[in-house]
Formats: sequence, C-alpha cells, structure tokens
Amino acid sequence: MTMDVAAGGLRGTIAGEVIVPADSGYDEARSTFNATIDRRPHAIVRPRTAADVVAAVRWARDTDLPIAVRGGGHSVAGHAVADAALVIDLRLMRKVVVDPARKQVRVQGGALWEDVDRATIPHGLATPGGTFGDTGVGGLTLGGGIGVLLGTAGLTCDNLIRAEVVTANGSVVIAGADGDLELLWGLRGGGGNFGIVTEFEFALHRVGPLYAGYLSIPLDAAHEALRAATALANDAPRELTIFGGGPSTDAHDGSEAGASPALLNLGVTYQGTPDQAEPILRPLRALPVVHESLAPMTYLEVQAMSGILPFGLRHYWKGHFVRELDDGVIDSVVAAMGRAAAPSFVLLEALTGAAREEPVDGAAFGQRAARWNVSGLAIWEDQAEDERQIGWVRNVADGLRSASLSGAGYGNYAPVDETPDRVRAAFGAERFDRLRRLKASYDPDNVFRFNLNVPPAISS
Repeated sequence: MTMDVAAGGLRGTIAGEVIVPADSGYDEARSTFNATIDRRPHAIVRPRTAADVVAAVRWARDTDLPIAVRGGGHSVAGHAVADAALVIDLRLMRKVVVDPARKQVRVQGGALWEDVDRATIPHGLATPGGTFGDTGVGGLTLGGGIGVLLGTAGLTCDNLIRAEVVTANGSVVIAGADGDLELLWGLRGGGGNFGIVTEFEFALHRVGPLYAGYLSIPLDAAHEALRAATALANDAPRELTIFGGGPSTDAHDGSEAGASPALLNLGVTYQGTPDQAEPILRPLRALPVVHESLAPMTYLEVQAMSGILPFGLRHYWKGHFVRELDDGVIDSVVAAMGRAAAPSFVLLEALTGAAREEPVDGAAFGQRAARWNVSGLAIWEDQAEDERQIGWVRNVADGLRSASLSGAGYGNYAPVDETPDRVRAAFGAERFDRLRRLKASYDPDNVFRFNLNVPPAISS
C-alpha cells in the first residue's frame, strides 16, 4: 500500500483535511516561512478538533512516521515541515475564548497572536505576545516569547497557566494545577518536545494607555545611542520596554527608499501617558534623533508597529543572550550593522522587569540573567546571496560569543543548523537534564524531534 493510499484512509476518520503529494494543494501546504527550506512530508493533516489530532498521532505511530507540528509556521529553522513525516498543521484550530472576569483566555493551538489580541483587547486585557501579529501562538509560547509587555507581565511562557496536550501515544493530558505541573514547567520555554498543544490557557493583564514609537538615529551615532539605551534599560521602570534594530534605510524625509543614510531605530513602549513617559525618555531625546514617531497608541497599534514579514523570503537568524550590552558588545554590533546588506539587520531586545524573574511554579526558559537578546537577522530574496548573508549572521553571532550568558541564543530565532550543544547551553545543564527526564515520560521514542530537540533521558 502506498503512503498516499494509507493517508487517504485517514480522511474518513477525521473532520479535518488530509493532503498528500498527489493533491493539487500539496506544494502550498508544505511551504514554510523560510524559502531556504524545501521539504516533502509524506502527508499533511489539518485537524479541526483535538480528537482529530489524537487520530492523526495514532495513525502516524501505526505507520511509523515521525511527526512535525505546524502552528503559525514562522519557524526560521523550518521545524513546521519535515521530510518523510506526517505534518499536523493546526491552522484550522484558531478559536479564542476570553474570560474577562477571571482574566484568562483559552486559545486553540493553531491561533495567531492577532487572533488573541483582537479577542482580548475589547475587554482592556492582553497577554504578552510577539511583535509580529501573524506569529503563531504555539511556537512563540513554547520557545519563550519576547514582547512589549515583558517588563510588567514577563515572557509569554510565564503567562501560560494550563494546556491541553496530545502526547506521543495519542493520549490527552492536562498540564497545570489540575494536571501535571511538571509538564507545565516544561512547556514554559522547553519547546515542542512533549506533545501537541491543542489548547493554551493564559493569564491576562489590564492594558491601559500606551506611548510608543521609534526614535531614529544616524548609524554614525549608534555607539552613543546604544550606551544611552543600555543605561536606561538597566534602570528602567517596568513600564518601559526598549528594542533596537539597524541598519534601517527607511526614508523618513520623503526621499526614495534606500537613499537615506543608514539609521539605528530604537523602539520604545511605555505603559502610561506621554506626561509620565517623557521624563524617563530624556536620555534618548538627547541623542541626535533625525526622526521620531512616538505617540499615544492602542495596544493593537503597538503590535502592528513591526509590520508583517511575508512568507517566501530567505532567512538565517542567530545570536546570543548577552550578560550586558557593554562597550565591547556595542562595538561589535555597530560594526556588524555597518556590514549588513539591507534588509538584514541586528536586533537588540532588552530584558527588563518581570522577564528576568521566574514565574510561580517556574519555567524551563533559562536565559533570564541576560540583559539583552542580540541577534543577526538575515533576510533576502536571491539564492545567489545565500553564502554572503549566512556568513554575515555567523560573524554577528561570533562577535557576541565572549559576552554570551550561556553560549546560546533565543530558541525562537534559531537557525536551521542550530547545534545540540547550543540547545543544551540555552537551558543549562540542570534544566536540560530535567527536560530530558520529562521527555522520557511523554515521548520516550522521540517522535516529536523536529524542534530544538531535547533527547529523552535513558533509564539506567
């Protein structure tokens, strides 16, 4: 029996869709965010219910297929699609249910952050999401989750309070206070190693007035700007979030795009009014700012500030969580910005306030002692540029190595060739061993291995 015929038999057992290589929609269904990745799964299942996910997992086990899981599909490493595997594509499962009285929200595993924000903001509530609205909830949460509310509300994973998970044997288990608290700990930053999360439940936070936007500084003043940004971030109130990126050649003066001088953009979000924010922002106002867009905004407007990264571009990202953004790191970052080929850039994200604190019951995420997450993000279109762009990112990461907190970067920005050593380093030995024991409990055969993989512990 061919795999197409076998997968066809699955069509009669689930409410969702089954797509095989012979189907006209196969190539679209297997496409990923990163155009450098071209993989051919044996079949793709798009479940509509948790019962469909259970049926798909059990079918994969019966046919001895490994399983890749797709939520939003934004994995730079392409984890959402794998060769010769069953892809369980959750994009038809995007329901969001808000409980404003309890300040909680239940989110199906295929939802995007724009689904969550649009449901919660009418109640004046939010949970920390990513900075791109079309990012998948699942991948961001399981990898950590850096967003503009991190100072007051922590990382996305810190706000996960319960999850429904389909495990490698097709069982449905609950992670949380009414289930397995150790599994909840693992899902808070430990990746997709333990099963398929069909439903997340998050704590919500009141969102009041916001003051946000960009301050753009010429790249030749980037040293001064980054020193000011790091001094402010080290002493910032929890309400202030600071991100940076460059080089940018956005035309703010009406000239043709790409013709303006290279800039460093400092993105700031303050949870409060302009009158409250402006005294805090004076050190940044003192910089040679050539353009600024700070204004009162809604949370949805803040979430839209970064725009949308379309699927189909080529990507290679890599970086480090650094202990401090000291002069040596700043020198390395500014030099890297000067060598970047647009639209590639260096991204800097300050970790402040609640993001540096363990949540109740802990979390697998292991980089909280870092002050900044610094990453080279290469984004390009022409395949002939692959070597140049990838080489630039690797040089960015190499230049940060001596300042790295752990020897690793942010899992959600990991490249396709991320090494097992860096995966282990991201957690540290103690957390990694704990994750391996948890993996052995839920996936001893490593069925869910298309991720930043934590191999199961081997019983002695």
